[in-house]
Amino acid sequence: MNKIEIYKHLSWKIKYEAGDMPYPPVMFWKKNISKNDILGSWKNTIEYIKTKENNHNMWLYVHIPFCYTHCFFCTCITKVEHNEKKYDDYLDLIEKESELFSNIFSWVKFNTVYVWWWTPTILSAKQIDRFYNIIKKYFDLSEVIQIMTEWSPYTTTEDKMKILSKHWINKMTFWVQSLDTQTLKTNNRFQQFDDVKNAVDLARKYGIEYINLDIMAWIPWQDLDGFKETIDLIKTLNPTTVHVNAFMPTKNTNYIKAWGIYNYENIKIRNEMELYWKFLEDDRSKITDLWKDNIQLYNSHNFNSSILWLWYWAISHAFWQLHYTKNSFPDYKNFLNNWGKGIFFTWYKLNLEDEIITYFINNLRKWISYDKFYTIFWIELKDTFIYRKILFLIDKWILININKVIKFSLDSDVFCSIYSKYLYKDEVIKNFLNYFFKNQKDYKNLDLMLKQFFTN
Repeated sequence: MNKIEIYKHLSWKIKYEAGDMPYPPVMFWKKNISKNDILGSWKNTIEYIKTKENNHNMWLYVHIPFCYTHCFFCTCITKVEHNEKKYDDYLDLIEKESELFSNIFSWVKFNTVYVWWWTPTILSAKQIDRFYNIIKKYFDLSEVIQIMTEWSPYTTTEDKMKILSKHWINKMTFWVQSLDTQTLKTNNRFQQFDDVKNAVDLARKYGIEYINLDIMAWIPWQDLDGFKETIDLIKTLNPTTVHVNAFMPTKNTNYIKAWGIYNYENIKIRNEMELYWKFLEDDRSKITDLWKDNIQLYNSHNFNSSILWLWYWAISHAFWQLHYTKNSFPDYKNFLNNWGKGIFFTWYKLNLEDEIITYFINNLRKWISYDKFYTIFWIELKDTFIYRKILFLIDKWILININKVIKFSLDSDVFCSIYSKYLYKDEVIKNFLNYFFKNQKDYKNLDLMLKQFFTN
């Protein structure tokens, strides 16, 4: 098995399991880590932030796991829940976790807050107000520059939008996905155009500065005409930004669980949808404003910024120290109820080499400058372990180096994803090969599998 085949298989495996996962992939993480290891890692990271003058920009993420319905195309781990008592119980747990971490983060002034809610508007206005009061009580948001939330348009109401205005939210993403009524109904989603328009109008009325609409290329059973109709309707709303995300048939989608069909015809239609959107972007469409992006993700990709993620499943990142995640809801409750005793996490101990690999994987598609690299890691690129791999890829014309700026030679999702795996540590590749040879049946028809996730 040659190396390029290894990287192809690894690229597909990572995408199939959970979309974009951090380096190293979660499937290679270890089980169980103690409270003291977690707190010690955060103390070391916070000390680093204090002593190094850079743009580390720590951010806070909170995951809210409830949905009004579960759409067939959704890749998220979430729960359909219509019980307000369960929402109150959730807020109790978030407050308990926030209190546990508040002392160690008392010095940290968070740069951004990202509330990724599947259907946060399923909560009442009173519950939303309580949620933001919890976050403000336990964490220092005095210098925050962006508080972003993701909402469902068809459960948005004026009393809930008033609460967001009260709590300084300045960017909203509405998960629209499509405005093709029949396609949405087929996918177990029930919004109408008027729901979206009402949500956008309310956001403007209450002073939300940046409004993003998310739509999806190839929602199951949608044709190109239906996609174009969605774009035409979106344009009438004049949002700040529009993000078009390709449908990703991971194993978590109900569509794949129920039908298991995603073929070349589906991929062709999806590609045509993305090309149509790209044409609008190139035509300087007024609905595209690339300067109003997610600051949280910008910081994470460009500076390897640390992330404190509340709730379970989400992944925290203590720079140069640790990745960790709570695996399940029972684990999460055990963690909170037995904070001084239990060991409840999946984790990976990080070091400088891991952080550098992550930085390269996140940024090589765009570019990496020698000078900027030094400001983040306080080490010259030529003095790092990864430099010999970079020189090899430059020699093969996979990377190019112009005026001390490095990038991939081709602007291709597939190309970049496959060859970024060359930068992985040898032991990670070895672990993957051990997994592969035990599970070869997972890798039949690899070319189609890659096309399922990448468009060029």
